[in-house]
Amino acid sequence: MALWDKEGIPHKGWVCVEMVDLGEGLEDLDAEERKDYYETCEMCSQEGVRFVHFMEHPEYDGQLRVGYKCAGKMENDYINPKSRETNLKNKHSRRKNFLKRDWTHRSNGNFTMKYKGLYITIMPSRYKSGEYGVIFDNKQTWTYGAKKIKSYDEARLIAFIHSI
Repeated sequence: MALWDKEGIPHKGWVCVEMVDLGEGLEDLDAEERKDYYETCEMCSQEGVRFVHFMEHPEYDGQLRVGYKCAGKMENDYINPKSRETNLKNKHSRRKNFLKRDWTHRSNGNFTMKYKGLYITIMPSRYKSGEYGVIFDNKQTWTYGAKKIKSYDEARLIAFIHSI
């Protein structure tokens, strides 16, 4: 049953507090397989929602997970929910394209690439095998969150995150 028809559910005055792309990291699956990871909109029961908007309302206990059309109705804003979704799609595309780019492997063991006019360097640790650092825009990091960077692929992903 769609919550639009349920008594006691506010229709306006909601705020989006977070948004996630459920398709991130599922690029190796075909479209049919990816659908298993998508959700159903809690307001209208539309299936196959990949980009989920987490909505909160002061008169509703908890959050609702909805698609952009319902988010627009709930926020009474038909531009920003679609814009948030478009921005997330674009970020996903940039990430995918960034990870396909070729890096130059230097004789010192480092990997470099010019991106947005600046060089990014990934360097293996001289002291601990299997750890990497990323240098971009004169900033260096050997961790992401509280964890060490443990692979070249992880370092490339962190380089992307730091470059956006």
